[in-house]
Amino acid sequence: METGNQQYIIQKDQIEHADLNTAWSMDVAIKTGMALLIIAIAPLVAGYFETPELTAALSIGALALPIRALKTPGMMLLARNISYRPMFKLTLWQKGLSFVTIITIAFVQPSHWAIIIGNLVSAVILAVGSYQVHSYRPSWSLLHVRTQWRFSQWLLMRGVVGFTRAQIDNLLVSKVFGTTQLGGYNLVREVALLPALSAIVPMSEPLLAAIAQGKQDANILAYRVRLSLALMITVLIPITTFIMLYPELIITVLLGDRWQTYAPLLQPFGLYFFTFCLFELISNAVIALGKVKALFTFDMVTTLIIISVLLPFTTTGLDTLAWARGWLAVLTTMTLLLILNRWAPFNLLRLCWLCTPALIASLAAAWVVSAPLFGELAILPEFLLRGFLFVMIAAILIVILAALMLGRSEEWGQLRSMTRALGQHPYNRKDGDRT
Repeated sequence: METGNQQYIIQKDQIEHADLNTAWSMDVAIKTGMALLIIAIAPLVAGYFETPELTAALSIGALALPIRALKTPGMMLLARNISYRPMFKLTLWQKGLSFVTIITIAFVQPSHWAIIIGNLVSAVILAVGSYQVHSYRPSWSLLHVRTQWRFSQWLLMRGVVGFTRAQIDNLLVSKVFGTTQLGGYNLVREVALLPALSAIVPMSEPLLAAIAQGKQDANILAYRVRLSLALMITVLIPITTFIMLYPELIITVLLGDRWQTYAPLLQPFGLYFFTFCLFELISNAVIALGKVKALFTFDMVTTLIIISVLLPFTTTGLDTLAWARGWLAVLTTMTLLLILNRWAPFNLLRLCWLCTPALIASLAAAWVVSAPLFGELAILPEFLLRGFLFVMIAAILIVILAALMLGRSEEWGQLRSMTRALGQHPYNRKDGDRT
């Protein structure tokens, strides 16, 4: 859970050592308090769900919060400077060793402890490894705590509201439909969000710093917001199309035959996946503009609306509830996008035009791959073959259509520069040279 300290450092114009030390100290203090709170209420949660083993699981798992907070604030400087290569290497070690730990424990004695211990190992590697990738050594300081708290408090409260909004449909399903249906509903939703949590959202983090660096110039800000949104949507459209096109195939491969009953839920959760990633990017743009209080207010209001709208759908079945949740996510995301366009006018019509090649390419790839060309194949080979062809056709068509339709645009020139740079981030350029 983010406390807002990194976002504060990224969007601040000038950074001092005291800013970094205060951000680190606040992060440690807040997350230690969160861990103690979770440990205190763990028995109550276990009693509510009538699962005694939750007490130990929640208490031990909560320790990951303060451990992660101990990482050097130099990581914030890397994010601010859009220097993600050392962070990427650390993440590979973190995820790799955590995965090995989980698999080893699960092989020896399968239980929920494999995930919990794997998460703790991940936290330790992040905390210790951060001091290897950056030389900054923090010291305890609350010198600028009031200034940072005025910014961070809204993001912290927003995290609580956001968690409530993300889990409200799960809570409704557990109360109305029971634990079996909750398991299927939640599993399918997690499958839909897997690409978002594992790759797309982490890959979009540099865009926060890029947008923040251009906020002093309205034209540069609008350009960076528009380009960031266009890149994100171009990636999301093909993935969402494939998810909604082959729900049964995806669920059978990833979860097995016994979850086939819940496969239709993957289609509405395809909408949820699309908006989950896009909403995160739009929110980061709003944070980069410093409008954190307004963003919290928006989240609070929309969460109350979502809860009130979902309640009547609890009597209509899981499918209807999932579709309602998906379209509510679409409406919420589009509303925030319109608000962002008002604060940083990025030309919404031009954004739609920039995304047109991805839409056409995805529809064409879907049409080709859906043709009866595969005969009788086993589930896994069919999944791999259809997925490979879809990705290849969509990617090739996107490049061709973008070259034809957007060839003279400033954004396409930026992408060519990115390709030539081969890893050099385009936003490291001077503000006066965007192409």
